[in-house]
Amino acid sequence: MDVAKNKFSPTDASEVEVSAGFDIEFRNLRFSVPGKEILKGISGHCRAGRILAILGQSGAGKSTFLDILACNPTPGGKIEGEVLVDGIPRRASQFRKAACYVMQRDVLQASATVRESILTSALLKLPMSMTRKDKEARVDSVLKELGLTECQHVRIGDELLGMKGVSGGQRRRVSIGIELIKDPKAIFLDECTSGLDSEMAVSLVGTLKNLAARMQKTIVLTIHQPNSLITSKFDDFMLLAGGELVYFGEWEGAVPFFDAAGLQCPQFTNPTDFFLNCLQEQSNVDTLVEQQRRNGASSTLLQGGHQDEEAAVAAKNGGVSSSAAAAAAAAAKNGGVSSSAAAAAAAAATSGIDAGKEVQATYPEVPGWYQTCVLTQRSYRNYIRNPAMLFSETAQYVFMGLFVGLMYLQLNNSVETGVNDRLASLWFGMAVLSFTPSYTAVTVWDRERVLLRREVGQAMYSVSSWFAARTIVTVPTQIIQTLLFGFVAFFMVGYALTLSNILVYLCAYALFQITSESIGVLCAAFTKNSTTAILALTFVLLILLSFSGFLVSDVPVYFKWVRTISYLTYAYDAVVSSEFGATDFVSSTGEVIPGYRLVPSNTDNGLSPGVNLLILLGITVVTRIVSYLTILAAYRFHFL
Repeated sequence: MDVAKNKFSPTDASEVEVSAGFDIEFRNLRFSVPGKEILKGISGHCRAGRILAILGQSGAGKSTFLDILACNPTPGGKIEGEVLVDGIPRRASQFRKAACYVMQRDVLQASATVRESILTSALLKLPMSMTRKDKEARVDSVLKELGLTECQHVRIGDELLGMKGVSGGQRRRVSIGIELIKDPKAIFLDECTSGLDSEMAVSLVGTLKNLAARMQKTIVLTIHQPNSLITSKFDDFMLLAGGELVYFGEWEGAVPFFDAAGLQCPQFTNPTDFFLNCLQEQSNVDTLVEQQRRNGASSTLLQGGHQDEEAAVAAKNGGVSSSAAAAAAAAAKNGGVSSSAAAAAAAAATSGIDAGKEVQATYPEVPGWYQTCVLTQRSYRNYIRNPAMLFSETAQYVFMGLFVGLMYLQLNNSVETGVNDRLASLWFGMAVLSFTPSYTAVTVWDRERVLLRREVGQAMYSVSSWFAARTIVTVPTQIIQTLLFGFVAFFMVGYALTLSNILVYLCAYALFQITSESIGVLCAAFTKNSTTAILALTFVLLILLSFSGFLVSDVPVYFKWVRTISYLTYAYDAVVSSEFGATDFVSSTGEVIPGYRLVPSNTDNGLSPGVNLLILLGITVVTRIVSYLTILAAYRFHFL
């Protein structure tokens, strides 16, 4: 639709045009889950250039209503009612692209600076047709608009990780800036002042007021017990109690509304505190709800005479064909006259909140390959800026390599001890590279899942782009870590020093580690928390290790399938056959025996090291794909 243009604060580089918001009308919105009705017929509107504040006690339905209005409803519930955007029934899939939703909790990458956080959003959300310079200019504009210019090069930080950063109020502004960069027409904020002190809360709402007034954005927010300095910045006000609409109208009319119901706000009392105290009595709630219904009915009658004009405005501003606008106007005017026009209007009115003409998205999506490039750069930057984490992860592989090397230092070639010690050392190395990377993956995933859920949910990028970037960053890192472990352990233990044996050893261990990490991600994505994931992962790895061919010499027939599908089987058999094929052993009688003749049958699947590695590579690829599909399913079924 054609919209009025405004401007961000001009920067030295350029002025950046932005789109004004739209008017949203909601009619008789209801939401229920099995056995409970949460919203009970909420009606009202949100206007461009104004702030609508939603207040209510815990459990009143504030967040549920905001979620439905922002097209982010709770899965499994039933939604009824209608939402109109500039007079046109809303199409939810397109509305999400033209609006933004700022969650109560700030989910940001701790190692990124304020500017980098917003710039990443710009690179992922703004169209490819915009130059880098134009995107930088828009970032400058958003930083200036939100008062973040002075701290733009400060890292976000995270107290839990021991990283100092910006204040809570600045962090909340960054969350808003990440969404504002795409020039949304409507901004929805859930408990936007939660966790902020009074001064920060007032400053933040003042910023939102400026956005609404200067940029003509439609802003809707839920808030918990605001002070008088905050409420003075509200334009419109909605009060909910038990899922029912207690009051809807301008903020200045709220106190007179309560007065009319016989509930007078004492002098020097914060009106919002008074309102919430009144709602503790069910009799007051019933009185106020009934009064609001009468006022709402009167407003509906007054608005009825203007429906022809609204239909014409919708046709002009929304891009609706003149015939469709005429049909809607005729239906409104004739009051249900049986005609094709009236029928079409009725169909639009009753088709639900996901029906109707699509709201034009602000910008098209950027290509997946570009998303992957941006996310790869961000991931590498995160690695570099966490030297303690990178060092600790790398050091543990060096330490474990030293541990294996010292435990099996320079093995001899005697048949009596050398054979079993070699088998044990190779198996122990596999055990180290099964638990270490998989446990690390679970720990990292527990931090990544929240950011992934928010950013994918807000259409910054796709799960596939994120997974591709993660693979590009993690796989080379894992290979380097394997080389560190492998070289230390290999030469300290004293394995056969041939080029083919070294290559088989390192390749098998590298593929084994990558597969173990994928299994860790898979278990983490299947579960809701890291504790459950580690329990499941431990169970899986212990089973696979048990039937790898070293611990159990004669695997029961009903467990042979485990050995067949286990990636550890092929990795272990590859290194055993390679090592023993290049080593000769000496018996107590002095007889030299080729190593391949001493390989136990339970560790020999009859395949060459090369074939075992190819099968292991296939399992590695399949496991990687399955872990990706698991993450994708977890996101789509709201399990992240």
